[in-house]
Amino acid sequence: MILSLKNLLIGEKKMGKVMWKAGTFEYPIPAVMVTVGDMENSNIITIAWTGIINTDPAMVYISVRPSRYSYKMLKKYKEFVIN
Repeated sequence: MILSLKNLLIGEKKMGKVMWKAGTFEYPIPAVMVTVGDMENSNIITIAWTGIINTDPAMVYISVRPSRYSYKMLKKYKEFVIN
C-alpha cells in the first residue's frame, strides 16, 4: 500500500484526496454521558472516547471496556443515546 498526501493507492484502484469539512470533528473532544437500556433496566455511563464516523448518514462511535456494567446492555440492545 502506498500512501501520499495527494492520492491513496489500494491494489489497482486509485482514490483521490479526501477533503474533510471543518464541522466533521468534535473539538475539544468532550466527555459525554451515554444512556443505554429500556424503561425497566437502564444505565448512564460517562464516555471519553467518542467521535463521529460519518456525517451522511450520521454515525457516531463510543468505546466501552467489556468489564463495564453498560457493556452487556449495549450488546443486548444495540442502541444508545449520547447526551
